[in-house]
Amino acid sequence: MRIIRNERHIRISNSIGKYALIAGLLILTGGFILSLFKMEWWGIIMTTLIVGLTLSFIGGFFFDRYAGAFAHHEAVVNVLKGLDDRYTLFQYTLPAPHVLLEPGGCTVLVVKAQGGEVIYQGNGRWKHRQRGKFFRQFAGQEAVGSPHLEAEYQVRRLERWLSRKLPDVQVPVRGVVVFVNPKVELQAENAPVPTFYGKKLKNWLRGPGRLKPLPNGTYRQLAEVLGVRS
Repeated sequence: MRIIRNERHIRISNSIGKYALIAGLLILTGGFILSLFKMEWWGIIMTTLIVGLTLSFIGGFFFDRYAGAFAHHEAVVNVLKGLDDRYTLFQYTLPAPHVLLEPGGCTVLVVKAQGGEVIYQGNGRWKHRQRGKFFRQFAGQEAVGSPHLEAEYQVRRLERWLSRKLPDVQVPVRGVVVFVNPKVELQAENAPVPTFYGKKLKNWLRGPGRLKPLPNGTYRQLAEVLGVRS
């Protein structure tokens, strides 16, 4: 598998995750110490608390996605490791963050790094149970939310982009949700969008989820627009 990624975007986001989190914690610590000795400075104390919390939350969000144990750009590569050079993974270079070019079209990958129990309950509702969930989300971990809606939104964005670049070509685009944390317990067989625990995705792409190959000319046009050099 070939990988084309926006290294600058990843590097900057990684730095935001690390340094904003550290700065937020330091400011919160300073505000707490100040409150012990100078309570009459309540205006300054409240400002430090607000700024510290904001930086901590932003830093936690970026750290979770770009610098943590399950940084999305690395976790997806590990999940797809072993695919041959007919597949190309694009990261932060297209309208959707993670797009896999296959012989039969494009698959948009929505990455989720939450652990615990994740259940699709039907009617568009998801349930997530995890030890310490409140504190994890308070520290910046994103909620599971509605991953099928995220996938549908990202698919539409990519489809619109491709329709402008290749107005005369019909390119199959689909969305997939992949949970990359090995400690997740996933029950989402009936989800509106194919949803997998990481290790199962590759077998699905090669088997039941394999797309019918595009004509050679169409594939070459698509690859060229996406930036694949032969």
